[in-house]
Amino acid sequence: MSRQDGGTRKGSATLPHIAWRLEGMIAGIAERRPRASGAIEQALRKVPRHWFVPDQGLALDDHGDATPIDREIDPQTWWDAVYSAVPIATPVTTPVATQLGTQQLATPPGEGRGGTAYTCVNPAPSRVVDLLELLDSRPGLRVLEVGTGSGWITALLCRLTGDSGSVTSVESDAVVASAAGRNLAAAGVRPYLVMGDLARGCPERAPYDRVLAPFTVPDSWLAQTRPGAVIVGGDDLSRLAVTAGRGDGRSL
Repeated sequence: MSRQDGGTRKGSATLPHIAWRLEGMIAGIAERRPRASGAIEQALRKVPRHWFVPDQGLALDDHGDATPIDREIDPQTWWDAVYSAVPIATPVTTPVATQLGTQQLATPPGEGRGGTAYTCVNPAPSRVVDLLELLDSRPGLRVLEVGTGSGWITALLCRLTGDSGSVTSVESDAVVASAAGRNLAAAGVRPYLVMGDLARGCPERAPYDRVLAPFTVPDSWLAQTRPGAVIVGGDDLSRLAVTAGRGDGRSL
């Protein structure tokens, strides 16, 4: 099955079956958390999730089980999973595993219950909205994303910051970074992508108004922010407001 059944990515109308799936996903998000802001809902419509999900993936449930999905073999199940409430992981296939074995990765691949290994995860839609609402990204802001992953959140940030803002995204895994770069180019957005050490960030493009991060904030990220910046991240969705190089935080 060609990806053309989802419409060409830049400058085309959303096909009917994609539109109702998108609206269903947005409605499902509102059942799990307060409704997203209008700007975030519009970004979700402009950046359909299926653009950033591999043809072969793993649907992860709340218990840690990983269910394989395959767009070619069972397209209905694939589409249903992509626009459901669950995270979708990219499994470690034989070619990727070979490449991973030749690299020193900052973070090893994840593993679902039963030993199914995967590289990056396209997060649950409600989790993505939680992150974006806390980050409060707006047109004109400069954003640093630590961990590009599939590129879905990166693309959403590009839509939220607009042409007057900028998004810099750092990824430590060369295989993941390459796939994300292809996804983002096809989606018609132009973040500045860096392959390197996550903890280092990207000081060359600092200062930043917003930082989206996967783990505890090191001093190197604080040093790259403006006073009044916001840093969001961690398993507990902490939000730090930066004042004179210091962060004062709260959890969602």
